[in-house]
Amino acid sequence: MRPDALFLAGLAAYLPPVLSAETAAARGWYDPDNLHHDGWTGAAVAGDTPPAEMAVHAARTALARSGVPATDLDLLLYADTFPQGPHCWCPQHHVERLVVGRGIPAIELRQGCAGMLDALDLAAAYLAVPGRRAALLTGADNFGVDPATGPDPALRWRYADNGNTHRGSVLGDAATAAVLSNRGGFARVLSIATRSLSELEELYRGGEPMFPPAHGPDRPFRLGRRFADYDRQHPGALSQALTRLGDARTDLARQVLAEAELPADRVTRVLHVFAGTERYLKHLLDPLGIDPARGLLEFGRGLGHLGVGDQLAGLEHLLLTGQVGPGDHVLMMANGTGASLGCAVLAIDERPEWAW
Repeated sequence: MRPDALFLAGLAAYLPPVLSAETAAARGWYDPDNLHHDGWTGAAVAGDTPPAEMAVHAARTALARSGVPATDLDLLLYADTFPQGPHCWCPQHHVERLVVGRGIPAIELRQGCAGMLDALDLAAAYLAVPGRRAALLTGADNFGVDPATGPDPALRWRYADNGNTHRGSVLGDAATAAVLSNRGGFARVLSIATRSLSELEELYRGGEPMFPPAHGPDRPFRLGRRFADYDRQHPGALSQALTRLGDARTDLARQVLAEAELPADRVTRVLHVFAGTERYLKHLLDPLGIDPARGLLEFGRGLGHLGVGDQLAGLEHLLLTGQVGPGDHVLMMANGTGASLGCAVLAIDERPEWAW
């Protein structure tokens, strides 16, 4: 989709303190072999801070930076991947109450790590309706609690063990927020596209029962273990699934570049799922003919994979450090469990005042 008039007016990330990968290994949480092989140098750790509270902080900052009054907001979307708080409680309403307070539609999205790109796509369609003006996109996760076993400081360092994910993933806590407007902003959304690969849902389920979900000290959440179970059940299927995922992601990126009428060699930077080593970025960007150096390897490897937050946290970093400015173009790429895919192209029209 190529929106007629859709702008990024405000942006913010809440990033808690970083725990070094070496410290995690010394405490027995991180496999020393992974420490030396996978490239991660740290992970943002929020402790007991609720994800929704981090989201409130990011949302307030993004709204203040945008100059858009809360009375102009017509929609709030909240993306997440992990449990957010008490059962049968909705974090999006907490954010709406504290940040907006007008009772606008507030909707939670569970699209895995592609959630913020899906939010962007949905908000674009919502704001295309005459009379609507702006939307607040939020997302947050705290990975310090295992959904099956409870608090576990090792989870973020071990959840992908035994999984051939091409990046030896480590999880970091964060919240991000953006204000979208159809009236103006510092960046234009030139194109946005999302899709599903529902044939891969079994990959992310592995040998787990669908219901009731596995629970108890002997059944910790290990996504890598599910991948291994899937490959044992269907020999060779894991490699094929990852190939399909990569091909579909490449096709989607090519689609948004074509819709934006932007050749790949004019992409200034790429906002992607964070990784610890260049091999993942090469796997991601080589098919597009984009130099992996245009990614965010060094920034991301020090924070961990931030769930739904990698792309917006990365964009804030690029703006604050002056690595993108007027005339630059940014490609956003995301994929999430299940599998969900999203890509978008942004044109940076100005460096916002808050980034100077």
